Amino acid sequence: MCRVIITRNRSVAINDRGALILLQLSFMYYMFVSFSLLYWASTTTGSPCDRLFRSDVDKNGTFTSPGYPAAYGPFMNCNYEFRGHGRERVQIIFTDFVLHHPHDDPSEKPHHPWLKQSCDGADRVTAFISVGGNKEKIDDFCGSATPRELMSNSAVMSLHFHSTTVSRGSRGFKARYSFVSNFGITTGEQISSSPCAFRFNSTTSTNGTFWSPNFPGFYPRDTECHYFFHAQVGERVKIVFSYFDIEGMIPCGLTSASDFVEVSNFMTVDRKLPRYCGLQKDLKMESDGAFFRVTFKSNDRFDGTGFFASYQFTPVADAVTITRRRSSSPASSSPYPPGCILLFYLLAYLIS
Repeated sequence: MCRVIITRNRSVAINDRGALILLQLSFMYYMFVSFSLLYWASTTTGSPCDRLFRSDVDKNGTFTSPGYPAAYGPFMNCNYEFRGHGRERVQIIFTDFVLHHPHDDPSEKPHHPWLKQSCDGADRVTAFISVGGNKEKIDDFCGSATPRELMSNSAVMSLHFHSTTVSRGSRGFKARYSFVSNFGITTGEQISSSPCAFRFNSTTSTNGTFWSPNFPGFYPRDTECHYFFHAQVGERVKIVFSYFDIEGMIPCGLTSASDFVEVSNFMTVDRKLPRYCGLQKDLKMESDGAFFRVTFKSNDRFDGTGFFASYQFTPVADAVTITRRRSSSPASSSPYPPGCILLFYLLAYLIS
């Protein structure tokens, strides 16, 4: 016989088998209620550090890791959701970034030699975008290297911050967010009738710069941007790419799933000019006439850093002067007399 306390200090005598059954049923009920409450909390309230940013409330602002600039704690799981509207894109720029990483801890370095190039086992920020209605990961960011600027491929984007059990006194991160519709491109005249198109007229400026979306950060996936250059009669457009790194493999076609830059003397495809992708150096080109188009196209698979270029509208007379100098050089091998070449360029100038 044994005695078991029930409630209100009353006791009853039950046998050992009955007591065991009662305890088992009580334990099962307790576990059921506990897990039900945990599930309900996780699906309705989320983490206390979750944040939601909407463009109809603020077009831009800042956000930080919990407690910043003081050290964040272990076991942190924070979601930062960004929701824009229409053609808006979400741009994230980190201004401070210091997360705990085992590779940075001398006491843990011998045990984790592979972590130098990986965020496995480290505190990290993970960026996600939406591709075809599915949540796709951009990348993990960890350690003390400030991530490049990020941009979504649509009006929504999310970040997830995770700290491990051994987080030790790192101050975390601080970042700026913006809901933008210009893709981070601030030169030229944006054409409102197109999702991403910019016009450059020689009557407005004879020279300047332009770049891929979100440069020098990662360009967004599944994005197409056009840059139209309009010269005056008797002018040509010169383009010089000082930086060019587009994810892809030559010949930059569909079979290689390449992102690319396409150039043309027409609104349509210019068959005599190739597409460009990969890492290019000293890439220069010049229009045949008073119009030139540069088109950037990314797919939904990979991220790259894009390009930075300068443009200049140049009178055709400059080209005539250069040709005359070359024709007078002893190294010239032109089969035509200098006078004919000059007449040809003058006729081309009058026709254009």
